[in-house]
Amino acid sequence: MLPGLLQVVTATRPGADAGLISRAYHVAARVHAGQVRKSGDPYITHPVAVAAILAETGADDQTLCAALLHDTLECAGYSLTALDEEFGADVAGLVTAAADLDAADLDAAGTKGTADSRAVMIKLADRLHNLRTAAPLPFATRLTKSAETLEVLVPLAGTLGLHAIRAELEGLAAKTLISHGPDSAFLSRRLLAAAAALLPRAARSRWRDEWAGELSALPTRRQQAAFAARTLAGIPRLATTLHRSRRADDTRRG
Repeated sequence: MLPGLLQVVTATRPGADAGLISRAYHVAARVHAGQVRKSGDPYITHPVAVAAILAETGADDQTLCAALLHDTLECAGYSLTALDEEFGADVAGLVTAAADLDAADLDAAGTKGTADSRAVMIKLADRLHNLRTAAPLPFATRLTKSAETLEVLVPLAGTLGLHAIRAELEGLAAKTLISHGPDSAFLSRRLLAAAAALLPRAARSRWRDEWAGELSALPTRRQQAAFAARTLAGIPRLATTLHRSRRADDTRRG
């Protein structure tokens, strides 16, 4: 794995510090030893793939080291102090920054430039490899991640000029979302209507009509799929809010 990564690195950036990158690889391999992914592959294959994706963009040494080490702080036996001592504050800061980025942070990064672009790049490459290898994951997880990818990460990759990453993210996410029937991307109105059963009875018709109208107004299957995935993911929270409001109304009336 390491020779293949270094080959990509030296092809795109001949002056790269191969020794530093190799050291980061060996630390990651040690920390992740014995861990496997859902696919059954050794876990180390994931950070190596993330680093390789970034190497193809010409990312600097610190970014590649952080990509190799981006999941190490989640493992027992390795600490931020050790990471800082072995690789310096820049790499340690990138690892922690990438780990702390959630969808809202990424959305803000795209609109306001509020995050280190290198940490965002690690997050984008991480998502790209996860989508490439998503087959063993639960279908609901793949749908949610794909919708989030189209809504937040694809535009962000374009903003950063990572056009190859943007195109592959978009293609993989869209493929998941449109893989379940031609009529309405992956979710039909019937599925959204069924999900409305979680809502209070008095509210179901209104929300079903609203979702159907918004779905019909979207011109492409990809947009329909992204809307349906976001809607489905948000229904449990909406149901909780509506049921709580109904109980409060009943209490006031009582």
